[in-house]
Amino acid sequence: MGLGPEGVVDEIKLAGRMDELTSFIVMDVLERAQALEAQGHSVVHLEVGEPDFDPPPPVVEAMRRAVCNGKTHYTHSLGIWPLREAIARRYLERYGVEVSPERVCITTGTSAAFLLIFGALLETGEAVAMSDPGYPCYPNFVRFVGGRPRPVPIAEADGFQLVPERLEAEDLAGVRMFVVSSPANPTGTITGRPTYEWILEKGYRLVSDEIYHELVYTGEKEFSGLAVSDEAIVVDGFSKRWAMTGCRLGWMVVPAGLVRAVNRLSQNLYISPPTPSQWGGLAALEQGSSHVECMRQEYGLRNRLLVEGLRRVGFSVAFPPQGAFYVFADVSRFCSDSFQFCMEMLHQAHVAATPGIDFGRNETSRYVRFAYTSSQEMIREGLSRLEKWLATRL
Repeated sequence: MGLGPEGVVDEIKLAGRMDELTSFIVMDVLERAQALEAQGHSVVHLEVGEPDFDPPPPVVEAMRRAVCNGKTHYTHSLGIWPLREAIARRYLERYGVEVSPERVCITTGTSAAFLLIFGALLETGEAVAMSDPGYPCYPNFVRFVGGRPRPVPIAEADGFQLVPERLEAEDLAGVRMFVVSSPANPTGTITGRPTYEWILEKGYRLVSDEIYHELVYTGEKEFSGLAVSDEAIVVDGFSKRWAMTGCRLGWMVVPAGLVRAVNRLSQNLYISPPTPSQWGGLAALEQGSSHVECMRQEYGLRNRLLVEGLRRVGFSVAFPPQGAFYVFADVSRFCSDSFQFCMEMLHQAHVAATPGIDFGRNETSRYVRFAYTSSQEMIREGLSRLEKWLATRL
């Protein structure tokens, strides 16, 4: 909307692509929670998947030094070479996979990475398969570049995994690539290697989202998509395990034949990733391991606290999360509309969580995602409020 020459409000005609782009409901919940706080209410935040930790001190110091030393100018569009080398070393040391630094592309967060991948590879109308429920921005990224999201239903009975047996029964006509997130948002599921192998054997391009790697609490060791195929595209970043969300720094490893296309798109879309953040990312890789482990252990304690507490107050958590920092809890005992449930929970109990419909349409109205990115003290307070509120509903 805008004001015309006589003060009359004009209707702004939006591009047609905006018709299909959904809002990010978790942000709507956060903004409503913030409005309640502005009115003086205390809200327990279990909605946003943002670490409540600060970045490791070496990261903060590296970014401070970068600014003080004038490292605030454009870099190569694919990132500074020392950071690309450090990421390549990481794949060899952690996964036993040899990667040339030339194939490592630093991006402005992982969101930019997905836009670059889909923008470079998808023709109009081509489909990208992804789990439902799954991360809600994937389908919007695909739609924005003219592609077609192809949600694939996953079930709690299968541990919220894409499994080959179910995939065989799906009509995947027009699908060009699969996006697999492991550990996954919103379910915390680790996807097994047979699924990756099935995708590749069927000739689909594999995009492996590994942003929650190292945040695993079951003793399992994650594997990279690159360990399954050198042709896989891997997306990762610094936001989650190094608590650098606001630094907007991600990376991807792409086949050699895709590097120049990504380079050209990066040059045009954002010129280069944030320079101080890149030096902070290098410090994270070289000096941040102990800090990641401390955070992982704390998240593990919160995981158990929240799962046990939600079960105690009446939610069903049949498949506890293996990684990431979310619990996808079944609330169908209390309601059949998780959006309405979350709005009432926010305004009456002052506990903020994300309705399952933010993550797809496959029975998601039964579920609510709780994020354990708040302290144990706040989780206990949230559970206490929930217990009292649910007692009044029943």
